Amino acid sequence: MRYDVVVLGCGPAGERAAILAAREGKRVAVVERAHVVGGTAVNWGTIPSKTLRESALFVWAHTHQNLEGISTTISNEITVADFMHRERQVVQRELELINRSLARYRIEVFHGEGMLLDEHRVAIKGAQGQTRMVLGADVILIAVGTAPNHPDDVPFDGEVVFDSDTILTLPRMPRSMIVLGAGVIGVEYAAIFSALGLDVTLVDTREQLLPYLDREIAERLQREMRQMGMLIVHGDHYQSIERIEPGKGQPPRIRCLTRAGNRLEADVLLYCVGRDGNTQGLGLANAGIAPTGRGLIEVNDSFQTSVPHIYAVGDIIGYPALASTSMEQGRRAIRHALGLRGPSGRTDELPFAIYSIPEVSYIGQSEESLRAAGIDFVTGRGLYAMNPRGQILGETGGLLKLLFDADTMHLLGAHIVGRNASELIHIGQAFMRARTSATEIAETLYNYPTLADLYRHAAMEALWQKMQRDTDHPEAG
Repeated sequence: MRYDVVVLGCGPAGERAAILAAREGKRVAVVERAHVVGGTAVNWGTIPSKTLRESALFVWAHTHQNLEGISTTISNEITVADFMHRERQVVQRELELINRSLARYRIEVFHGEGMLLDEHRVAIKGAQGQTRMVLGADVILIAVGTAPNHPDDVPFDGEVVFDSDTILTLPRMPRSMIVLGAGVIGVEYAAIFSALGLDVTLVDTREQLLPYLDREIAERLQREMRQMGMLIVHGDHYQSIERIEPGKGQPPRIRCLTRAGNRLEADVLLYCVGRDGNTQGLGLANAGIAPTGRGLIEVNDSFQTSVPHIYAVGDIIGYPALASTSMEQGRRAIRHALGLRGPSGRTDELPFAIYSIPEVSYIGQSEESLRAAGIDFVTGRGLYAMNPRGQILGETGGLLKLLFDADTMHLLGAHIVGRNASELIHIGQAFMRARTSATEIAETLYNYPTLADLYRHAAMEALWQKMQRDTDHPEAG
């Protein structure tokens, strides 16, 4: 069966790529190993975890922002499933929309394991490994995603030891949790379960939390999470993990000994130190493509692999591994393959969000990256504690931080930690794309009271800082 484009994997990246190619009149096939489309983002990761996060925010607000005369209690028998009563509705709706779009553009979907036979042919394998059919393609796009890393000495059992794909199937709501790994996934789940009332210990293998974040933002996030009661351990690794069998009638627990000599015990353990590419069995060698040691695929700026007509996008190519960037990578790969016009900027310059509690989101340069590049800059800050809406929400620990070029005062970076950070960052994105100056941001009118007004305050502070610098050092101005 011959196609113009064959897409391996129907998560956010593969779906958007397939639809764009089909809209251009190309014959497109999608091969998906799971029994449903949507990938991890819709079925096991992004949508389900954010649904649980909303429940955690609800619980945190009702248990820590009490109103006079109103008390709230949480049943001891509640489960994760109870907190996610809307998750199946949201997922089902997303799947309906995806399937409707695929059908609308007459994209053929084949369920099974896809394997490259050579540079232009893809075999679809059945459950027993038999070849069910072979698809030929002018362009092949790989968007098979990643899976949680599973070291041999970690006893994953779905009862007391979980990974990020299985944690939402917790059979009971525990009272304590150890989270090994403080990447985006580890930080998000640690914050969610801490807000739900668990005693959470987060073990970070690095010396600094999320080192790619602006340090001031990362430190404020860490402070806020510790105020929620979370214990954070830096620069440590697990030495051994063992299941503790309890007395009669008691559920099992878990013990983790670390290399630094820490002895940690909890009801459950979440292991989320890295993810590996789903390239095993993909037949990359048959097409002359070699994955990295983590099973990822290296690409150029156009998302081409070492074979020019075979592209790779999404989590399988590594950082930033976000649903939003993966979607755009899929579109841009197809535009390049088909010679279409459209955005061609780097996708790592898109907004980045961490759905911790509180949220973190940023775009553009950080203080550290500007210093490393030798760029002179001016900083402006807007504090949630000084913003009426922030005070109304009880979000007094939040911060909006804007970085401006010291000469032109154009916005170079925006960083937010606090309520609605993932939404507010798009204002900064628009200002950056329009090359807006600090003066123009300060003169922009915002509804009152709103968190968006933080942009005006941050820009005004930056202008004041600029004026002070020019006054103290006239030669610099």
